[in-house]
Amino acid sequence: MDVLLNKTTYYIIGILLLTNLGCREPFFPEISDFEDNILVVEGYIEVGGGTTQINLSSTSSLYADGTASRFPGAEVVVLGEREGRWSLQSMGNGQFQLSENLPENQNYSLSIHLENGERYLSEMISPLISPEFDISYTKQEGDVQVYSNTRGDEQSEFFLWVYEETWMYRTPQISYFNYDDASGNMVLIDQEDLTYRCWNFDQSRRVILEASSRFEDNRIFQKELLTIDSLSEKLGIRYRIHARQYVLDREAYVFWEGIRRNSDDIGSIFSPLPSAVSSNIYHVENPDIPVIGYISAGISREKELYINRDEVSPWRTVIGDYQGCLIDTVAIADYDQKFGQGEYVPLYEDCETFPCSGFFASTAGCTDCRIRGGTTIKPDYWIDE
Repeated sequence: MDVLLNKTTYYIIGILLLTNLGCREPFFPEISDFEDNILVVEGYIEVGGGTTQINLSSTSSLYADGTASRFPGAEVVVLGEREGRWSLQSMGNGQFQLSENLPENQNYSLSIHLENGERYLSEMISPLISPEFDISYTKQEGDVQVYSNTRGDEQSEFFLWVYEETWMYRTPQISYFNYDDASGNMVLIDQEDLTYRCWNFDQSRRVILEASSRFEDNRIFQKELLTIDSLSEKLGIRYRIHARQYVLDREAYVFWEGIRRNSDDIGSIFSPLPSAVSSNIYHVENPDIPVIGYISAGISREKELYINRDEVSPWRTVIGDYQGCLIDTVAIADYDQKFGQGEYVPLYEDCETFPCSGFFASTAGCTDCRIRGGTTIKPDYWIDE
């Protein structure tokens, strides 16, 4: 399960002191109730042929430097109640995966054996099968809202959704040439190496829950997954959302509802304490050692939706990094000074007069989409129009 548990969810103490002109001394509140290095377990045991993914990490002090431990030597195993033992493969960075067809007709538990010898085990988990669902969207007051629609029953009452986003964007200018310092010549860039088009990515960062029993006929209609703000670059060309729906049992729903409330109440002194959020994972030798996380099992469902800009038109995209991107001209005599020192990037030849007098030019930030964090490599799952 790809819900990311924000560590600040588990210890929220915010104090802001505003003073008049004068000396200000750093203030470090005492946090006596928070424990460092609590194991955090995220994931979902996928039965019936899906991919099981388990993520391990740990909490850290509010003032700690660096990232939380990722348990590189951990052994993670799925255990069948009647039969079967499946070891997950370490993918690095605390991620473990299993691509096996686990039988649907038995319960499972998760075993975690850390490199330091500590062992954790989950309670037995009954797999739950998610019904099908679909994704829709509307445009209201300039923004676009994306929804999930499904129908529950007595066996499928509590739902959780996660999603991943992918979108295409382009730079305002295209550089077709590189400048070769050694020869002083321009080298044509191969089509597949052009850097004007990129794909970028994001994922759900909040807990999205619903209980179908709250609605007539258990039909959940237009449960909002996210809102895409007007002017967002996500809908500037083509956008994809890939959503996954899970069914939870009541105890798992209570756990995630506690996490959701902690997340939504950031900064509130009335937020529930982390200890109030239960877990179905325990330390084998000492059950009093706290663990954060709740493992569920079953068959999830997934859907994808593409939205093109013309489907939500008029849609005006504003990318702040590209504001002020201009085209200049560079004379042949100035190539080494302008291009050789990286001040400009060549676009294409300036042949408004004959013979050609130089090159049109812009900056790297206006011609290389990777600078904004995207990739020029089209994802394998991406479908063009």
